[in-house]
Amino acid sequence: MIRLFVSGIRPSPLLVLPIVFSFLNVHADPDGSASAMVFSSSNLPIVVIETDGAKIPDSPKIAARMGIINNGEGVRNSITDPRNEYNGAVGVELRGNSTQYLFPKKPYLLETRDSAGNTLNVPLLGMPKDNDWILLSMYIDKTLVRNPIAHYLSQRAGRYACRWRFCELVVNGSYEGVYLIMESIKPAKNRLAISKMNPWDISGDSVTGAYIYEVSQGNQTFGERRCFKYPAAADIRPQQVDYIRGYDDGFRQAMRLSTYADPVKGYPAWIDVDSFIDEILVQESCKNSDAYGWSSFFFKDRLGKLNAGPVWDFDQALCNSTFSEGDITNQWQIEKGYGEVPFFWKKLFHEPNFKRRLSNRWMALRRGPFHTDSLMAVIDGWAVLLQEAQERNFTRWPILGVELWRSLPGWEERDTYEAELEYLKLYLREHLEWMDSELRTTSGAEVSSDPHAESAPDIRISPNPFHSGTTIRFSGGPQGPVDLVVFNLLGQRITRMTLDPHATGAGTIQWDGRDGRGNAAAGGMYLLQFSMNGKRTATKRIFKY
Repeated sequence: MIRLFVSGIRPSPLLVLPIVFSFLNVHADPDGSASAMVFSSSNLPIVVIETDGAKIPDSPKIAARMGIINNGEGVRNSITDPRNEYNGAVGVELRGNSTQYLFPKKPYLLETRDSAGNTLNVPLLGMPKDNDWILLSMYIDKTLVRNPIAHYLSQRAGRYACRWRFCELVVNGSYEGVYLIMESIKPAKNRLAISKMNPWDISGDSVTGAYIYEVSQGNQTFGERRCFKYPAAADIRPQQVDYIRGYDDGFRQAMRLSTYADPVKGYPAWIDVDSFIDEILVQESCKNSDAYGWSSFFFKDRLGKLNAGPVWDFDQALCNSTFSEGDITNQWQIEKGYGEVPFFWKKLFHEPNFKRRLSNRWMALRRGPFHTDSLMAVIDGWAVLLQEAQERNFTRWPILGVELWRSLPGWEERDTYEAELEYLKLYLREHLEWMDSELRTTSGAEVSSDPHAESAPDIRISPNPFHSGTTIRFSGGPQGPVDLVVFNLLGQRITRMTLDPHATGAGTIQWDGRDGRGNAAAGGMYLLQFSMNGKRTATKRIFKY
């Protein structure tokens, strides 16, 4: 198993940018309070919530006012500017489970309202009009982009995932940091486009949907941690409960039988197979520690099959949690099988026809929207957008280089935003390459995340991470001389090793962890660049501790 442990990370050149400070007299206490902090302007939209001093409760929502300042792309937003995106009534309450109770940076549920207190559908920041919104706090995600990555992947796969925008939040005059203002999961024309249920939809075709439920913690369930989302537990009728419980139980029972793969009697008769495949690929791409057992959504439309999704809750994804070995790159999260995960996920994953379809889908996505270069460009773009605001966020919440809930080893060395972002990107690259190698044999297709690679060999490195030495085995490459050059993350060459110029495209190279002068290389990540017959064929990452 490969665990990600990176020390000595340096910022990407793209991220070394001038920082515009738009606040003065900053003082942050150890608990994150910033009574002397003055926030004046941002390149992001600014959301202001005012409750006349009332404390925002867990529930129910209290009446408040919200203003959003958004002067357009490329134009700064000042806290004193007119509230031109929205300026009106809202209901507001706290949201979340662990995020609400464990962390000082709070997430919120919002309901836009008219002056009489009725729900009011409005478009916000280019998102389609509705009245239910979320302010996601992202406290333990020090990159601020883990949830955006998952939603981006799902959307690029053609699935609905909640739209979102970065913003900075002020509550009752207190600057609260960078948030995502985003859609909630609900049935609506411009959200999850499924039928709406009425209280009288209790028989015939009408009782068959639509439903949304979540596998997670909670009291309002219909068994096996299946929590009502739509219709809400307070609104759903007994006949509707019986139907959706019976349908989901029927699917689970079919998965327990020897005929579970039969196209008529088995899982294809119960579920939208493609939706389950895409759900797995997004969860596994992000190596989400919470995958399948927590915040795992399902929906069923009228007369339709059960669908997996939409995706939700990726704060602990992409090497950001000790839970369920979240730092291991060469491992399927679906194989973990911890107690909260429904049994059918792992059984589907190993069913030959399902696995073949999943592998083919993966290879198609990797050649397009899931290509490593494309993902890195998107992440770098977000990093540039956030470069100014993240400074304020981590002044308000001074947690860089600080151990938090479920922090992975090396947290004390990742004491800059750039280090946290590079840590995520390095993990993502390594994990995607491992998924390629695992799924390539099932599909028979090929994919390369290195646009310069040609006739890429199969490369095995063991041990990785290593301390005093490692063995690099390769096969399947072109015949001819083999060069292996080791670079650090600054692009500096550490050492070079060359094999017999008459090599057959297969062989073994030993690296003792030393540079070209015989000195022990420092701990951290290194890049191994292979060249065969004069052509660059592959780049691999290796960790030394």
